[in-house]
Amino acid sequence: MSAVEHNGHVHQIREIAYDDQADMDRVADLHIELLGFGPMAGLGRRFVRDACYANNMRDGQLKVAVYEIDGVIGGFVAYTDRSISFHRTSLKKHWLRTAFTLIRSLIEDPRRIVALVRALAVLGSRRTEHGIVGNDPMGEVVCIAVQKEYLKTEYRLPSGPRPGESLIAYAAHRLTELGVHEMRMLVDADNKAVLFLYRALGARFENYQQAGEPMIQVWFELPLEKQGLEIPWA
Repeated sequence: MSAVEHNGHVHQIREIAYDDQADMDRVADLHIELLGFGPMAGLGRRFVRDACYANNMRDGQLKVAVYEIDGVIGGFVAYTDRSISFHRTSLKKHWLRTAFTLIRSLIEDPRRIVALVRALAVLGSRRTEHGIVGNDPMGEVVCIAVQKEYLKTEYRLPSGPRPGESLIAYAAHRLTELGVHEMRMLVDADNKAVLFLYRALGARFENYQQAGEPMIQVWFELPLEKQGLEIPWA
């Protein structure tokens, strides 16, 4: 993937592989640091890296791209064109590997059983979506995170987007190439700042319950170029 230089900084988005240990470790670290409020983060770094990401990436159900500034990974996006089925399919195909990772996580810290109960509730709620929310292929940004320092104006590209917006546009572009026409995200209902941003990017909102928690289902019509959001290296 080509890089873009602007304002003294070199920007690049690139896909990573599940067997690249350094990249996977960095993504897991960012997930724990920036998305630690989520149900899977409570099960620990190893579980996030291996069960949440690597298992799904191994089969191509999930793709992860990182945003680098001056060669340093400052953010990432995880996306899929199998929004409805990839959780269920992953558990079915990789149950032994997932169980082993989970046991190690609980041995390291038995208090993680609380996080496990929460994670199972979330997975259970996702299993009910088939035929109700829609059917695959359906695009979803499963996770997105950017370090706060890279949200500063100095890291805005000439065309306008900051790293977070560029990662959304990147995922949308790749999903469009796969023939997907809609992309969704699940956002906490009280995350007003993020919801305001997504509204500005042309998203539509629907109320959603995930394991009893109020969420907003954020929908983007693809391609995102319809809303004027582009990335210069797509």
